[in-house]
Amino acid sequence: MCGICSAIGGENKIFEVLNGLKKLEYRGYDSSGIAYFDNGKIKVIKSIGEIKNLEKEIDNSLYSNNVIGHTRWATHGKVSFENAHPHLSQDKRYALVHNGIVENFETLREKLLSDIDFLSQTDTEVLVNLIAKQQGSTLQKLISACSLVEGSFALCLQHEKEQKIYLAKRKSPLMVAKNEHGCMASSDMSVFAGRFETCYIMNDNEFAVMDNKNILFFDKNGKKIEKNAIFIKNCDFCEENNSEKYFMLKEIKEQSLVIKRTFFKYFVENVFLQFDDLKKYKSFHFIACGTAFHSALLGARFIQKFCHKKCEVSVASEFRYDDNVLSKKCLYVFVSQSGETADTIACAEIVANRGFDTMAVTNVPYCSLNNLTKFVLPTFAGKEVAVASTKAYTAQVFTLLILALKISGHNYSQILKNFSNTFEIEKPDENVVNFVSGFKKIFFIGRQQDYVTSLEGALKLKEIAYVNCLGMAGGELKHGTLALVDGQTLVIALSTQFSLKEKMESNIQEVKARGGKILLLSQFEPMVDVDMFVPLAKFEEFLMPIVGIVPLQFLAFAYATKLGLNPDKPRNLAKSVTVE
Repeated sequence: MCGICSAIGGENKIFEVLNGLKKLEYRGYDSSGIAYFDNGKIKVIKSIGEIKNLEKEIDNSLYSNNVIGHTRWATHGKVSFENAHPHLSQDKRYALVHNGIVENFETLREKLLSDIDFLSQTDTEVLVNLIAKQQGSTLQKLISACSLVEGSFALCLQHEKEQKIYLAKRKSPLMVAKNEHGCMASSDMSVFAGRFETCYIMNDNEFAVMDNKNILFFDKNGKKIEKNAIFIKNCDFCEENNSEKYFMLKEIKEQSLVIKRTFFKYFVENVFLQFDDLKKYKSFHFIACGTAFHSALLGARFIQKFCHKKCEVSVASEFRYDDNVLSKKCLYVFVSQSGETADTIACAEIVANRGFDTMAVTNVPYCSLNNLTKFVLPTFAGKEVAVASTKAYTAQVFTLLILALKISGHNYSQILKNFSNTFEIEKPDENVVNFVSGFKKIFFIGRQQDYVTSLEGALKLKEIAYVNCLGMAGGELKHGTLALVDGQTLVIALSTQFSLKEKMESNIQEVKARGGKILLLSQFEPMVDVDMFVPLAKFEEFLMPIVGIVPLQFLAFAYATKLGLNPDKPRNLAKSVTVE
């Protein structure tokens, strides 16, 4: 979940790497640092916190044409200066930045590196010293050390006597690019935008060596290999420019545009022509994590509703360790915004390796998950920077709805076209914001599709405002949780399905009878007493999960900013979860 960036060439690369790290900060912002060549020595500058703190430590006159950089999301070791990357080997000859987890780092440290005086708690310092201990050329040392590692890595390595940067990749994203000014490596292709026309995507257990002009690729045996470049201009990164104070607010507001774009891609451009191939499957099994898991819950509901086919949904971190009974008649659908979610990728590998059919639903064209699956169903959210997902979630939900409708054979294109043309993003009234922000104990309730929306709404408030809230099925409230309801409790109720309206109103009455307060979101006028009502725009019921989540995103955003918190960079979290 860290971000790495390195650059080498005939001109100053300090600020090129620094700007790259800024684009990668969504991957972690506990600390950051760079290592650079200076008069035949490797020097390191590190800082705790956001990259702006690192910028303050770097003099504008600093020059180096060989630089590696890192922005950290803490895994091994607390957030501290000592644990910040880059890490040096004990002899100071090697510098390393690393994204991933060396699972056997303690064993390696005890058995192979007992003579090393470690300065940090990190697995990365173990790895750089392990590399330094090996025999042969630097490339041979790197390959040999990586063969001893259990776990994942994308890394950039410097040796003080070589004008080169060495790269290695396993289960963490890494890509490289070159032009007349030099070469660059990064965790994310967006870093290359505006600088390079093409780039190379490294595969697992591949290695590379960059110098001032060229990139050479090698397999795990050290044999040179050839790779094909992809065109960066085919990818849209312009949306990273922000007209709002926070990316999250910008991305919430962009959701109507995302809906329009998604409709256009699937009904005008027809970007996915394999819907008929999917009709043969008797069942579908969705696997995902976090927000993507919630979109998968809705995807399963859509398939069952419109296609009358059995669906299952699993949390990826559980599925990968289950005793799964797989079926040739089932399509296994893996949902991930980045396509780099470690648990989801591991599940896709399990299913694919056993010979069963798979599909990826991702927002990133060239990602690890897409390379593993038989089918790729793209979403079109554009780049999402804020850690808490908003527009990527609605893109997933709308895309999975389109999937269900296309497989079913029903023609709902006019309904979806009308929705994409008229759906607007509206902020909740300030009175609603002030009302909600007065509570510390909050429950979200709903039934069926509204239950899923309640889960996602609660997750948003947890992620960015740090409120210990809970989303749950309305009918389950009385099975234990009602014991927690008192006069200091807010229950946010969603009711967008007419057939369940009276059931939800009964749940509301249960809360009111215990002194709890109610905020209701619905397109229907309430027939019971509520403390605050947010009317929703009226669309077909199967579209209401998209309509209903938007005010909950706004409420979470407003709650966080009222507390003075930065919703783009919530504590302890990172955007792309590339470690288990």
